Amino acid sequence: MLRTTIWTRKGDIKVIQQQNKLINNWTLFLFIGLILTIFRLFISISTEIYFGESIKGHSYQWISALIWLTILFKILRSPEILYGYNVLHQKINENKNNTLVLNDIWKKSTNIELNNEQHLVLKEKIDSNIIDYIKEIESISLKYELFRNSKLTISDLANSLKIPKSHLSYLFKYHSTISFSEYKKVIRIHDAINQIEQNYLKNNTLDSLSKKVGFTSYNPFFTSFKEIAGVSPLEYFKMNKVDFEQ
Repeated sequence: MLRTTIWTRKGDIKVIQQQNKLINNWTLFLFIGLILTIFRLFISISTEIYFGESIKGHSYQWISALIWLTILFKILRSPEILYGYNVLHQKINENKNNTLVLNDIWKKSTNIELNNEQHLVLKEKIDSNIIDYIKEIESISLKYELFRNSKLTISDLANSLKIPKSHLSYLFKYHSTISFSEYKKVIRIHDAINQIEQNYLKNNTLDSLSKKVGFTSYNPFFTSFKEIAGVSPLEYFKMNKVDFEQ
């Protein structure tokens, strides 16, 4: 009866599955609690009938206390039941926002109107874990190695992350302020700045640096660096050279 009338069918979406699992666990837990309460009542009535004694409850107060303590402990272990799994998941994601390095690039809001049926399906699969997806992208991006490949494609990134390419395409279309091509430039300039700050140019040229971080030649590297950093690579190097000498 519980399975057919209360438990919902297992969904295809991760959040629905988690919520259904939570409901299943709580249904069983409360059902067991109800059985124990009925059993306690049965003992009280039986004792009164067969022994002619009226139980005032003192002898079995520990049972009631134990049941309520167990319920409270269960609530502390599974706070989602108080306001729903979706709300809790959203609150956790809001806290995760503060740990994003490239925070200005990402759009975390899931209030997006879509007309494309395929994108609607992707939205249901992705939006509940949007911050986790972004953190995974940032984590592999800021290791820089993958983006030093000048021929890097979105498929390569998807394969490295072990997620479908369609998910990445959706993320960069609806949850990023820049395209994937622009994102590659940002990561490569981050890499270049990191190399300059580690004194890479002490024994290497700017042209060598541009190719090391994934640009095919110096000119697009120069243009991208000035656009993103606000100064040319040489100017940035001179600014940091003072720090090295000091």
